[in-house]
Amino acid sequence: MKAHLACARMEFRAALTYRASYLSSFVMMLLQIYLLTVVWEAFYDGRDEVDGVSLSTMTAYATLSTLQYTLVSPWRSSPIDQRVREGKVAVDLLRPVGFPGQMLSGQLGWASAAVPVLLVALPFALLIGAGQAPASTAAAVAYPLALLGALLVNQLLGLLLGMVSFWTLEVSGALMAYRFVAQFFSGALVPLWFMPGPVRAAAEWLPFQATAYTPAAVYLGQVEGYGTLAALAVQGAWIVALGALSALVWSRARHRVMSQGG
Repeated sequence: MKAHLACARMEFRAALTYRASYLSSFVMMLLQIYLLTVVWEAFYDGRDEVDGVSLSTMTAYATLSTLQYTLVSPWRSSPIDQRVREGKVAVDLLRPVGFPGQMLSGQLGWASAAVPVLLVALPFALLIGAGQAPASTAAAVAYPLALLGALLVNQLLGLLLGMVSFWTLEVSGALMAYRFVAQFFSGALVPLWFMPGPVRAAAEWLPFQATAYTPAAVYLGQVEGYGTLAALAVQGAWIVALGALSALVWSRARHRVMSQGG
């Protein structure tokens, strides 16, 4: 555990050195919240509700989903591709901690560097967007669990994407495509309840909705009771499945490192 925490601390400190990148990402976050608020106000066109969802709930969803997606999905998803290109993987393999564990701990440390800036940006985000208290006591209790699940699902997806670099060396193109697909199907831009039937069905079968829609829907009471338990269970199932897939991919990638290194 100490070794994993050390990896997380190193990446946390490294992330804070990229102040310009972080500041620009949070400026874009605030801009996205503002634009989404304007779009949804125009979409409602003076109506109090659309499909049973009020405008205040919709703007609160847009604000919350953007804020939490910034936390769970930082601008750098994984350091693996850079370490592969620079040949630093050989050093990583000599450490007394498994490579996937090192990378996952580092990714979590990097993501946690967003917390201080988010706290500073929160008042501005609420000012240009909207905020609401949790829908109920149960929602307040379940939301941190859902947010933690969202973080783990997203980081495991980032770990898988990073390990692709053992075969391709470069993942920037795949990362751009991934970010577009992930942000849309996660519900970060459009909540699942407004998606057309076939698109919503596809989103519900993909892991991305667990990273943005699930925690926001839990917080706002759009899923309640057994629905909340089911949503958390889906997150847990994806964490197990992605963890197992990561172990499988690493078992293949490790052989490539050995064969290339002689």
